[in-house]
Amino acid sequence: MPKRKSSTSETSRFSDRLNDALDNIFFPKLGGGRQSRLSELLEVSSSEVGKWLKGESFPATSALVKLSELTKARSNWLLSGQGEPYNKGKSPRGKGENAPVTGKDKLNKEAFDLGKAWMELPKLQREVIARVIRELADAHQS
Repeated sequence: MPKRKSSTSETSRFSDRLNDALDNIFFPKLGGGRQSRLSELLEVSSSEVGKWLKGESFPATSALVKLSELTKARSNWLLSGQGEPYNKGKSPRGKGENAPVTGKDKLNKEAFDLGKAWMELPKLQREVIARVIRELADAHQS
């Protein structure tokens, strides 16, 4: 979608949803490499990504599709806030739609640090490691 003029509140709400969706996949935090890593993954300028993250503009349709794939969030929800954020059963955090923040489901520091390191790896390495983890988990469940 080409950049469109809109009220500050619409772009601000988009920014909030985008940052929440990125937090939900343990993407680097704002000020911790989020803008540069997202720019690298989506192959768009860092300044353009910064505008999305700060609520100053909307991404092009091609970038919105990539953001949706990355975050597992529905593109319509990211852009407009309409509908469910995730397809049923596709939330990056499992069955629930909201990130666990308390109790036994709270992410510990080790898992958080691993998640951050994971996001810094090239895509091919992440795919290989993910395959190994799935195989180990399947073997453990058997």
